[in-house]
Amino acid sequence: MELKKYQSEVLADLEDFCQRLNREKDLKTAFQHHWEDRGIVLSVYDDFFKPYNNEIRGVPRVLLKVPTAGGKTFIACNALRTIFDNTPTELPKVVAWFVPSDTILKQTYKNLKNSNHPYRQRIDSLFNGRVQVVDKEAALMGQGISPTQIKEQLTIFVLSIQSFASNTKDGRRVYRENENLAEYAGKTPTNLYDQVDDTAFIKVLASLNPVVIIDESHNFKADLRVEALRAINPRFILDLTATPRDNSNIISIVDSMKLKRENMVKLPVIVYNHHTTNEVLVSAIQMQRTLERRAIEQEKNGGRYIRPIVLLQAQPRTSKESIDYQKIKEQLLEIGVPAEQIKIKTGDLDEIKDMDLLSRDCKVRFIITVNALKEGWDCPFAYVLASIANRSSAVDVEQILGRILRQPYTEKQQKDLLNLSYVFTSSNDFNSTISNIIKSLNHEGFSNRDYRLAQPELYKQKDSSTEIEVHEQLKMEIEDEPSTPEINVAEIKEMLGSSDNEETINAVIETAAEQSRQFNVMVEEAQNDELQMTAPEIMDKKKHYPMKETFKESAKTVCLPVFKKRINIGSIFEEAGSLAPLTKGMLAEGFDLRKADRNIDFTRAKTEAVAIDIAETGKNDYAPEYQKLSDTKLQYIQDAFRTYSTEGQREQLAKAVAKKIRIDEVSEPVISDYVKDVVRDFDSEQVIEMFEYLDMTAQTIRDKIASLLLTYERNKFIEGLDTGDIICDAEFTLKPYISPLEAVSSMGKSLYRNEGDMDKFEKDVITEVAKLENVVWWHRNLERGKGFYINAYINHYPDFIVKLKNGMVVIIETKGDDRDNSDSKRKLEAGKKWASAAGSNYRYYMVFDKVKMEEAITVKELLSRIEGMK
Repeated sequence: MELKKYQSEVLADLEDFCQRLNREKDLKTAFQHHWEDRGIVLSVYDDFFKPYNNEIRGVPRVLLKVPTAGGKTFIACNALRTIFDNTPTELPKVVAWFVPSDTILKQTYKNLKNSNHPYRQRIDSLFNGRVQVVDKEAALMGQGISPTQIKEQLTIFVLSIQSFASNTKDGRRVYRENENLAEYAGKTPTNLYDQVDDTAFIKVLASLNPVVIIDESHNFKADLRVEALRAINPRFILDLTATPRDNSNIISIVDSMKLKRENMVKLPVIVYNHHTTNEVLVSAIQMQRTLERRAIEQEKNGGRYIRPIVLLQAQPRTSKESIDYQKIKEQLLEIGVPAEQIKIKTGDLDEIKDMDLLSRDCKVRFIITVNALKEGWDCPFAYVLASIANRSSAVDVEQILGRILRQPYTEKQQKDLLNLSYVFTSSNDFNSTISNIIKSLNHEGFSNRDYRLAQPELYKQKDSSTEIEVHEQLKMEIEDEPSTPEINVAEIKEMLGSSDNEETINAVIETAAEQSRQFNVMVEEAQNDELQMTAPEIMDKKKHYPMKETFKESAKTVCLPVFKKRINIGSIFEEAGSLAPLTKGMLAEGFDLRKADRNIDFTRAKTEAVAIDIAETGKNDYAPEYQKLSDTKLQYIQDAFRTYSTEGQREQLAKAVAKKIRIDEVSEPVISDYVKDVVRDFDSEQVIEMFEYLDMTAQTIRDKIASLLLTYERNKFIEGLDTGDIICDAEFTLKPYISPLEAVSSMGKSLYRNEGDMDKFEKDVITEVAKLENVVWWHRNLERGKGFYINAYINHYPDFIVKLKNGMVVIIETKGDDRDNSDSKRKLEAGKKWASAAGSNYRYYMVFDKVKMEEAITVKELLSRIEGMK
């Protein structure tokens, strides 16, 4: 099971926040800058994007907003590696995985425990198979969680928050002395639960400083639950939900379009409102039969097995007139539906418990419920939701609409009708019904663009709101009918065989097919339009500045080259090799750290470490606690280190340093071997000192490895250009709009209505450039993945792109006179190599005010050169 593209993007957002936090050492600042890079300014006045909420002081708590069927659990499995890589390696790898209900607890525990399940397989691959999954009962028995085992493995406790409710008999068990955890006696900090025995599970868990995963976190609202989270002393909290609670620290939002593109969901939802309850039931039966016929045809043509299921939403038993689940089942049986195809799932009756609804042997085609199918019920074969409700009230489907959205096998079906979801209702308050459907979609992380009406000629949408205006004639028809009709079996039987009803269901099918086609076109077009693929919550908060109409045609002719590398050279398919955009990973191929220089100067490490310690003594409430181990834990770790032999100390130091260094191109074991070689001749006193200042030791070694790697990559880059393995090829096009965090008003010849912010020197340079007669337009290039970059052995985002009347494109990088450094030299070299490889229509200049590096030019020289390009 591989990550979908949007899931990788979510994990990249988490990685970005974690790395920012480790650099900036302040939760509030890291959170603010995380969103500023995405064009969002946080504000206390904003309903959605507020400043960081430090509810649990000193503990990073962030949320990933992912719609229903988006694979939240799989994302969480992958997120564990990201979190542990960015938190102290000295601490044990322990996870407290909280779920909101017993149903989800059993499901999550079963899947994480099962070595054949994709969730567990992914975790095993990320943690080398050293994984232990335990529930509360196993934990209380001490199974697989001794101090020695905890130290050597990833331990995941699957728990419900109710397990820690001290006001219940079951909850109090975690606070009691426990002989099964006797090995922890004397190992837990004294300041945690002073009145609780060291062997109580709550104290043991708190002493392990766990990473906390909270599935469906919108259920964790009560203050009591927040206190319980504080009590277990977490080092990091990751929330996952489609519906964030107020003041959640959201760091990533997935739009439904991305799920549809990856075939995760059945969208759009096709909504049809009938005149009578009988018609609803007839349409549900006929749609099930129609979809099953399509599924059978599809399987004959090589597709996978699907048995479409209808969810029938009954009325609660509030009166004798209510059409409750028992009445619906009796009438389905009278109509002729086999008993084995009908099951009931309510709060007090669960006929599908432990049933594999996806099995070919299963006969179920109709499930009758009220609101019992909530989070945790997962059946991709559910296609139709039919609400058998009182027509005088709006249909309330908030709790169960999400259950029909998941796409079977997460793949596009051959038969288009099998890629949609269907809702049948009969309500004369259809305005409210549609509002409730939209509310339900919102609850599942979707929006009002994800449904379609099957009777568009009867309704029209008012402006851009979600209100639907019912056609006046239809209003009169349905208002004349009884508000609480009984299901009439004889009438239903007659309708099932009538041509009129055949026409109705055919009309629904025809409309659904057309709506699906239009929706798919919208998804396809959105793939090439970042704005449409952006979640509405973000899109509404960002300012978008369009390209000026007068320059659009000219901008279309610009497709900037990027460096590409030949791959698959010599394959039977591509003799000359295909081209792929160059990445640093490609340049790092063949780098062998074990053969690299081992001379490293550690003389500054201790001085710098002391300075950092002094600077950090004034940490505020927004500083993450895990960034500085308590004196007790630190002393315990250092005392244990001194007990090793000198050779053992070198081994332990190498492992500790390797865990702290993350370089994608070099594996942890290779780094560990390198460190052992570096300290091979160091005596015990030197090694102990390096361990005491572990962070600075690791940083010094990391800087050395990074320098060695950069030199290697530069040499491979130059070699590739010489041999022709690396060339420049057209790739980057300008977008129809930009969304910089801060912008300047339109300036002369600027490509966009507003351009990205500039400092005084940049503004002075481009103002003079724009005055030249042969300049058509210019653009302030955006950074951090938003704009054009030169992908050499470093990634270089130049400041300006300028188009000339003769078709030439000039790339400009501006530098104040105080910016002459090694980074500038690398950028200049990369820019010059790019211009040379890109062709005669491209130029690159690095511009200084007065002082300049070799091969750079002054502003005066820049203007002279551009003016001469006529």
